[in-house]
Amino acid sequence: MRTWTLLFLSVIFACGCSEEKQVSVSPYLQNRLPLEPNPYIELPIGTVRAEGWLLEQLEKMRDGMTGHLDSLYPSVVGERNGWLGGDGDGWERGPYWLDGLVPLAWMLDDPGLKTRAMPWIEWTLGSQTEDGYFGPVPFETAPEPEPGIQKTPRRDWWPKMVMLKVLQQYYEVTEDERVIKLMLDFFRYQLRELPKTPLDHWSFWANRRGGDNLMVVYWLYNYTGEKFLLELADLIHEQTFPWTEVFLNEDCYRGPGLDHLYPYNTDNRYPFDEELIGRLCLDQLQSFHCVNLAQGIKEPVIRYQQDPDPRYREAVNRAFRDLELAHGQPQGMFGGDEPLHGREPTQGIELCSVV
Repeated sequence: MRTWTLLFLSVIFACGCSEEKQVSVSPYLQNRLPLEPNPYIELPIGTVRAEGWLLEQLEKMRDGMTGHLDSLYPSVVGERNGWLGGDGDGWERGPYWLDGLVPLAWMLDDPGLKTRAMPWIEWTLGSQTEDGYFGPVPFETAPEPEPGIQKTPRRDWWPKMVMLKVLQQYYEVTEDERVIKLMLDFFRYQLRELPKTPLDHWSFWANRRGGDNLMVVYWLYNYTGEKFLLELADLIHEQTFPWTEVFLNEDCYRGPGLDHLYPYNTDNRYPFDEELIGRLCLDQLQSFHCVNLAQGIKEPVIRYQQDPDPRYREAVNRAFRDLELAHGQPQGMFGGDEPLHGREPTQGIELCSVV
C-alpha cells in the first residue's frame, strides 16, 4: 500500500512540474508573470543586521560625510535644495545623497539619520502635481547662475530615477502607501510624456541610465500587477542607449583617431545612429563615460526579465570580459576619468563608477 501511495504522489508531482514555468513560493517579493523568475531575491533593508567589521564601517559612514553632508555641503544639500522646495541645486546631488542616507539610516535603525532623511522624503511625496510630475518645481524663467550649483534642468528624467530608487528603499522599510501612489501616477505621466519628450530630451544622462528607471518599473509591477507598467518598460528600453548591441559588437573600428568618439557618442540621441552604434566597442579608448557604463552594464539583464533572450546575458558576460582585458586595473575596476582610458597606471577611475 505504501509503495502505491508513493507512486501516486510521484505521478502527481511529475504532472505538477510539467508546466512551462514554475512560480516559486517566497515570503519576499518575486517576479510576477510574464516576468522571468529571479534565481536570487534581494532581502529587504534591515532584514540582516550588521555586526563586527561591517557594523564598524556603517557607523563610520554615519559619523562621517554620509551622516553630515547637509552641514558640510549646505550650498548644495542645504535648505535651498530643490528637493526641499528651494531655489538652489535641483538636479541629481540631493537624490544621490538620499540614496545612501536612507538605507544607512534604517540598516542602523538610527533616529538621527532618519530625522535627516525624512524632510526630503516628505517634501518629495508632497510635491506631486495633478499630471503626475514630482520633484523640484521648474523655473518659469532662467535662474541666475551660481558657481557649483546645478539648478537645472529640473524636469530632467535622470534625477527622478535616483529619487525613485530612494523611495523604493523607503517603502521597503516603512510600507508607506504614498510611495506606491506617487510611483503609479508618475509612471502614467511618463508613459504619456516619453513619446514627445524622450529620456534624452532634457539631457543625455537619462538614456544612458534608463536601466535604473526600468528596474523600479519592474519592482512596482511586482507589487501592483498594473499591466501598463510593462508597456512603459518597453518604451523605456526602446529609448535607452542600446548597450546590448554595443557589448556584442565584434567588427567595430579600432584604428587611430578615436578621440572623436566620446563627444560624438554623447550627442547620439534617440532614435540612435545605428552606424555609430555599430562602430562602438568597449575595448576602444575614449568610447564611453565610465559612470554611464557602470550604470548601463546592468540594463541588458534587467530587460531580460521581460524579454528572456539569451543575447542579453551574453552581452553582459562579454562586457565584463572586454572591460577587464582592455581597461582592467589592479583594484578591480576599469580605467576611466571620465572616458574609458585603458590600463594606464598613471590614471585611475572616477569614484562614481565604483559607487
